[in-house]
Amino acid sequence: MKLELDLRLNKRIAALSCACFMIFLISILPARTVFALLMPDAVQGFGVDGSIWKGSARIINVGGQQLRNTEWDIAISHLLIGRIGGEFKTRWGGGFAEGSGSLSFSGTMRLSNVQTAFDASILQPMLGIPALGGQVSLTIDELQLIDNWPRSLIGQGDIRNLSSPLMGRGAADLIGNVSIVFDTATETEVETITGRITDAGGPLEIKGELLLTPPGNYDVDTRIKTRPGAPKDLVNNLRFLGSPEADGNYVFKIAGSI
Repeated sequence: MKLELDLRLNKRIAALSCACFMIFLISILPARTVFALLMPDAVQGFGVDGSIWKGSARIINVGGQQLRNTEWDIAISHLLIGRIGGEFKTRWGGGFAEGSGSLSFSGTMRLSNVQTAFDASILQPMLGIPALGGQVSLTIDELQLIDNWPRSLIGQGDIRNLSSPLMGRGAADLIGNVSIVFDTATETEVETITGRITDAGGPLEIKGELLLTPPGNYDVDTRIKTRPGAPKDLVNNLRFLGSPEADGNYVFKIAGSI
């Protein structure tokens, strides 16, 4: 009996030693070697320095998108709980992102304390609305993705100086500042992500919801009303939404898939 216990103990010690040795080897593996040997052809790195765990890259090309001055600091301790994760920061033309993230061996992705900003024009292909203008900033306190779909999301997005030529020209195309708040802790529908839309100043008063439902559908339902002093052309152009309701609000709805 004692011999069997000793054999089991020795096997566990040997397995742990091998695991520690492999982690040590990986920890000193240069990041440039990883990019050269392990990354798919669609991912290219230039000016790569440091290790796979803590390093940087001057330029990373990912499917036509160029990331600049990217840095990462991956915590080896996450491996003990079946995850790869740590802190990151990166920039691209007109935007940046930084925060913490992890990916479990089962495929679950988590992001926390993420700050990002980018031009609103990036949203054009997803929403199908041409020539959007403005600056988007996002604060993600918590995001969990399972099978490429958010299961939990707490955060806020803001669009400053949102504009669209659909509303007119010059001052008439300025929609204003819009905020959207997500908090899945308050959701009542399973798998539904609700964003509460409000304006944060500008010529239009905006209230509504953004509903996200799997596998990748979105539904925007808003009420829009002009404020006193709004440009006359903007007031006139709102009529393309149809007739206003009794309280003066116009209804704007759009739906699609990402």
